[in-house]
Amino acid sequence: MDRLRRGETRAEVAPAHAHLVGIAGRGMSGLAQLLVQRGMLVTGSEPSSRPAVERLKRLGARIHAGHSPRGAQFLVYHPEVGRDHPSRLAATRRGIDQASVGQWLGLMMRQSISLAAVGRRTASMASAMIGWTLTRAGLDPTIVLGAEVPQLGGWGRVGSGPHFVAEGIEGPGEIGPAAPRLALLLDLVEECPWLVEDRKAAIRQFACSVPADGYVLALEDNPMVAEAVRDLAPVVERISLDRPSDWWGADLREDRGCFRFRAFHKGRFAVEVQLRVPGRRNVLGALAAVAACDRLSVPIQEIKQGLEEFTGLSRDFESRGSYRGVTLVDDAGCDPESVAETLSIARQVFGPRPIWAVICTGEDARSAAAEAGYPTALATADHVLVTEGSQVGGGRRANSLVEALIASGVNAREATGLDDVIRELDRNLEPGDVLVTLGAGDVGTIADAFIRRLSRDHQGR
Repeated sequence: MDRLRRGETRAEVAPAHAHLVGIAGRGMSGLAQLLVQRGMLVTGSEPSSRPAVERLKRLGARIHAGHSPRGAQFLVYHPEVGRDHPSRLAATRRGIDQASVGQWLGLMMRQSISLAAVGRRTASMASAMIGWTLTRAGLDPTIVLGAEVPQLGGWGRVGSGPHFVAEGIEGPGEIGPAAPRLALLLDLVEECPWLVEDRKAAIRQFACSVPADGYVLALEDNPMVAEAVRDLAPVVERISLDRPSDWWGADLREDRGCFRFRAFHKGRFAVEVQLRVPGRRNVLGALAAVAACDRLSVPIQEIKQGLEEFTGLSRDFESRGSYRGVTLVDDAGCDPESVAETLSIARQVFGPRPIWAVICTGEDARSAAAEAGYPTALATADHVLVTEGSQVGGGRRANSLVEALIASGVNAREATGLDDVIRELDRNLEPGDVLVTLGAGDVGTIADAFIRRLSRDHQGR
């Protein structure tokens, strides 16, 4: 960390070479893109061949399946990667400096007007909306996100302006980047793979890292957020869609899943926004973006135009087109609450059309508590296929989840892999159906594979 603390994180360090463990993972891809675009040599270890790997390779990253950081000056890891990981052990033996992705981002942001957002799903949307709005307003920000944004050309961008926008990175006992000048604490939840108390302490530590002359935007009525912002030195403003607050989103009107809302600041009307991204959850992200951009002195009409032009994130109720009359939608959410929200949006957008949900169980589905929430979450779908991706392995959860779904009256069945999913869809989907793919692992590739498979089969008939 010594060279990192001295600020040697840019291309003028020669030869600048960073190795990223799990380079295609959430939060890591955005940093990899930033470092490549700043001229660094970026290598990474990634066992899977998912689309993000190929995109990073096209940008110039060198990615392999092994664990050797040979030749690197710095090793960057997700906070969930422990000290006993082979890449970290190899780096320790070779004397290579190590930092978590949050620590690295914090150091890169030190000289910037920095902003970081944390939360369940709203943080991704709010960060992207803020980054896009600043970009559109001509402020040329640097942006690092956990999700791809087609309008930004990837997981972010390198800018020459003073602003640095980052989506927060969460892991056991750590939330980063630390010490942003603006911090957004949004839809935080207690259900996590690590101890709740550790997470509460990490959230509090993140909030307390904001400098005294900084700014914190906190979600009203969220117990974890309320505890984190108690007695903070920075300015704290609260945000709500449910009741008058410092920033209040009111008069929500829905049309085919997309919302128009009015934003009020301390009781005074600020702006009315018509969103192009569907779902009530994205209204909260947009309201947070209004508040943050206003704090950054972006003219209110620029904020309005930026948000109304924003077209969304990849894998966030992303329309993947249609084939033979079947509409394809993809979403990364796999916890019960996210699944319920996504299918509710699908019902709002598509009305009575039959909905097929393909869900790939991941880490969020491994606990008994999470599994118990799926029958209600998936009840909106007319047909459900449950599979497990290559990153998860085994079929222990998929089988028990299908049994629980059937017992609750959900029309569900298990698929043993991507090929099995495609065969089931090929046999059963009809024109007018809606296919919604949900979750982690390989499920995000189903829409592409489905189109390729059906196209090939159709040509052969």
